[in-house]
Amino acid sequence: MPLRPRSRRPAPSTAPTDTRIPEQAWHRVPADELVTLVSLVLTAHGFPDARARMAAEALCHGDLTGAPDTGVQQLLQLHLPAVESGFVSPGAEPLLIADRGAAALIDYRRASGLWAVGDAMDRAVVRAGRFGVGLVSMRGAGPFGRAGHHAARALPHGMIGLVLAAGGVEDQPAHPLGMAAPAGAYPEFMLDVDLGDAARNPQFAGFALMVDVLAGVLSGVADHEHDTGLLVMAIAPTTLRSADGFYRAASALFGSMLGWEGGGPIRYPGWREAQYLEQCRALGVPLSASVRRQLDSLALKLSLPPLTTVG
Repeated sequence: MPLRPRSRRPAPSTAPTDTRIPEQAWHRVPADELVTLVSLVLTAHGFPDARARMAAEALCHGDLTGAPDTGVQQLLQLHLPAVESGFVSPGAEPLLIADRGAAALIDYRRASGLWAVGDAMDRAVVRAGRFGVGLVSMRGAGPFGRAGHHAARALPHGMIGLVLAAGGVEDQPAHPLGMAAPAGAYPEFMLDVDLGDAARNPQFAGFALMVDVLAGVLSGVADHEHDTGLLVMAIAPTTLRSADGFYRAASALFGSMLGWEGGGPIRYPGWREAQYLEQCRALGVPLSASVRRQLDSLALKLSLPPLTTVG
């Protein structure tokens, strides 16, 4: 499900906005209409209905949060070719290899990662509701989009979500890390980075190794060629402390991060994305002309109505 910002304390009336309105020169389309079209396209390519909707939400996450290079433009570049080549099997059923209560190991057997990683987080949330923490070690999933989106599936349950992945092609290993946490009275904390970039600095190489151990070694992905291993975790804070106490502490922590320096705003990861999402829901999602043409062409081929232009 997409990131949904919660209510926050009103900002001082003198503080200017720190997030620009989506580029007006681009085509803008209704957010729900965009997700629905992508969902129908995926359904036409063999995705079961529920999986198609989850996958569409994961794919559109980039466009809705200001990172279009990881959004729907990858539908034709990456995800549909993966299905057509057989690298991804839209209807593959996951195989539960080990179940230890709070922890499980699952092979998703070439299912789309856009759906599979979200499914793993939902399973982790259920386990966290019983044990305080839920951990799913997984392998056998295709490309999955932004790790932060899948981590954010824990937020509506008042939980902390964490997603680590180890994989990618041999000469370009990827180590994405996504974390989402409730921030009390403020927009949720959303961290989405690739530790592989940090690993190019010898001081941070250990972080990439950490991800390799937790996501790759633990899942056994090294035994499977061209596979990606992931660690998906949900933590229920209220199993350790009161909900009110956690809310107050989170509000104090993230409130203390806000300020101004050199005439510019200081914000934590997740704030800008929440603002951008609000703007997209109100004004429409900006799409480049080429992406809009590709989506309209797909709609035409499937006898679906084209996207509506907002304004």
